[in-house]
Amino acid sequence: MTGKKVVGKTKAIKAKTKPATETTPVQEALQVTWLLKGKLKSAQIAFLRIGELLVQVRDKKLYAELKHADMEEYARERLSLSRATLYRYLQAYDWVKCSHPEWLEDKPKGFIPDLSDIGDMIWMEDQLKRTNLAAGDRKGLEELMQKAQTGELRQGQVAAYRQKDGKPTGTIAAYLGKFRNLRTQSARVKGMPPEVIRYLDNAIEILKNQQ
Repeated sequence: MTGKKVVGKTKAIKAKTKPATETTPVQEALQVTWLLKGKLKSAQIAFLRIGELLVQVRDKKLYAELKHADMEEYARERLSLSRATLYRYLQAYDWVKCSHPEWLEDKPKGFIPDLSDIGDMIWMEDQLKRTNLAAGDRKGLEELMQKAQTGELRQGQVAAYRQKDGKPTGTIAAYLGKFRNLRTQSARVKGMPPEVIRYLDNAIEILKNQQ
């Protein structure tokens, strides 16, 4: 009798247990998309954390403690970072700290746009600060900025906007050359404050991103 009761209970448990539901292709696509969104946001946060640490090395001149002449040498020899990549991190962090400090919180809420190339966003923000900006231009820039902050801005949209009136943007190349020459001359001046060199380097990187 006891054996029959055990068999009966086992059958009853099996009858109540439903087979695992297989994931449909749509469910799988949604799950992967959800994971990707989380990973992409984590990547942007990590980008800012790296920038924060590099700024710490820059501002406290920690590179000198390791016997490096400047920040560029430190980044190249210690971190295998190119000059352009180094200043992209620094530029991104400096801009975010000033304009979007909420992205630097421990657990930032909302969407963080791609920060690997933020030259367009910096340019748009600078333009929107102009008091003499025409109403039509302001509206167009605000729409582009909204797209940038929601991840909807496509490559070339800002460049197309800047050329919409038929005026060339080629003067940037001329200014870039002037800043590079000024940077070279400044580095030769004895006693030149390192902050001046740093700001010139940042300006050069911003101009390069606008070409």
